[in-house]
Amino acid sequence: MAGQRLLIAGVIVSSLLSLIGREADAAEWSAEPSLSIKGEYNSNLTLSRTPGEVWGHWVSPSVRFAGSTERLEVSGKAAGDFITYYGDQNRSLTNLFFPVTARYSSEQDQFSLDSSFTRDNTLRSELQQTGAILSFTQRNLWSINPSWTRAITERFSFQLGYQYQNIAYENGRRLGLSDYDVHGGNLGLSYKLTERDDVRLTGSYSKVDLPDAGLKIGNAGAVLSVTHAFSEATTFSAFGGPKWIDQTLRFGSGSLSDRQVIWSFGGSMRTKWMDGQASLEANRDVNVSGLGVLVRTDRLVASISKEFTETVTVSFAGQVFFVELVPVQSAGIQVVQTRVITATPTATWKLNDWWSLEASYTYAHRLTDAADAIDINRGHSTFLKLTYVMPKLSISR
Repeated sequence: MAGQRLLIAGVIVSSLLSLIGREADAAEWSAEPSLSIKGEYNSNLTLSRTPGEVWGHWVSPSVRFAGSTERLEVSGKAAGDFITYYGDQNRSLTNLFFPVTARYSSEQDQFSLDSSFTRDNTLRSELQQTGAILSFTQRNLWSINPSWTRAITERFSFQLGYQYQNIAYENGRRLGLSDYDVHGGNLGLSYKLTERDDVRLTGSYSKVDLPDAGLKIGNAGAVLSVTHAFSEATTFSAFGGPKWIDQTLRFGSGSLSDRQVIWSFGGSMRTKWMDGQASLEANRDVNVSGLGVLVRTDRLVASISKEFTETVTVSFAGQVFFVELVPVQSAGIQVVQTRVITATPTATWKLNDWWSLEASYTYAHRLTDAADAIDINRGHSTFLKLTYVMPKLSISR
């Protein structure tokens, strides 16, 4: 596994160096360092039956970088969170984020490479994606997604892409979590109907291997998506299509197989005005989970922000998740339904060109409905964050 990760990292670095080497002349590079310090209180960190009240502090250095030439654009970030919790959970965590994106364009073709290494915890990215709350531990995520887009005409284009992910949990076996790999590919066709309307048809296939759980998953799907711009400020998009799920669960010398069709669909509306913006999004999708099963998630997200003055911005974000396990039907695994609701008002003060202060509160509600019991858990959290952003550093040659 370590050799595979090194190979992925080598592919990322060599691809970027190759592109940069070709376009070294007339390049413009910039970097924007920043540092945030945050104090946090949480009354129930893991939204469990036994509240885990904690106080914590975060130190988060970061640097965003970007470079461009006539044909090449590279952007990314190197960031970290150094976290210490006190109280019912006395522990230290280190989150790391290294996303890099490269785009190389010619008259008809665009070659893209989206890659990243992320070290975070299960209450962060995975909760946002699936709504499933797992055992509180850290995970490593390697990802590489190369793609090729070719413009056939001014209105019609196609895209070919490949996706790879490797997810590993710290102390995963002890906590009942399964590491897994995802390999997938997609082929998409896009057509611009008018200046304001786009249509896209995408076919995809992925294979997921969860060796610790003895589970292999094949996922073939087709999605039709449409986008309409009502104006420069307001857009609407919708998508939908079937996914053919093929699961094989192995145990000892035997195995169980299951095939089913699950529909994924959703839509979003986004708008902005002079001193604010708002969005509404709803979707249903199927995701892999470290629980060792597929998870079907219905998700509703709403957000709004408004600048009251040149220095004060207030925002509100709310999320509702309806989560249901999708196990191999004949395996006898109990199907548990979970609802998670969060509401987060935030206020940001821009103190000057370099300093800002942010205060936020989150209410979280989790209801788990199993065949034999209903479990309700609540949590409150708040934080105060001070951020310093250095003036942007730029180099041209």
